[in-house]
Amino acid sequence: MKMSTKNKMILLSCVIVLAIITVVSLLNFDMNKILETVEAMPIGLKVLSMIGLIAAQIFLAFLPGEPLELASGYLFGAWNGTLICLIGSFLGTLLVYGLVRIFRHKIIDVMFASDKVKEAEALIASKKSMFWIFVLFLIPGSPKDVMTYLVSLGNIRLVKWLALTTIGRIPSIITSTFLSASFKSGDLVMTIMIALITLLLVIGGAIYYKRVIQKNDKIV
Repeated sequence: MKMSTKNKMILLSCVIVLAIITVVSLLNFDMNKILETVEAMPIGLKVLSMIGLIAAQIFLAFLPGEPLELASGYLFGAWNGTLICLIGSFLGTLLVYGLVRIFRHKIIDVMFASDKVKEAEALIASKKSMFWIFVLFLIPGSPKDVMTYLVSLGNIRLVKWLALTTIGRIPSIITSTFLSASFKSGDLVMTIMIALITLLLVIGGAIYYKRVIQKNDKIV
């Protein structure tokens, strides 16, 4: 059963209002406050809250995900924090996929600037696009969120897309959760090593992404 245009607009309005409320709420908290609030919760509620926050960040793609990944590693440890982040990102990607299939470009135009959309569209339109997208997902600091929205517009099967994005996010999540877990345990040597590796990956990823975009611009 297809959703009518009127119902789509009502649902889109609700999504936008929810997004605005969430953004305002998050902007009124600093990371220390979030950590204190979540840490005081019972363990089950603590885990569910962190999963919910991470899923919300995937949906609200203009918000940075790294602070929540760092918080997850700090609160739950490196491996548990990684698992929680992966579950949250899985659910967030599932939500985005469903919303994009309903609202198409309407919701994408609300979330992203046109230049970012054009960059990502050029990459998606290229040959071996799924290969390049998967490689970019593996690199910390790459623009995963706009890709999550735009690729959901295409004909990619949901199961394949969830597998690609979940596996692709692992390196970025691990660098964040292991960094904060090492810091909490007082292992400064490991903390510095992970921070340096992450920095190199982010710089390398930014350069690589720029070259891929430039290469595809020439082809187009």
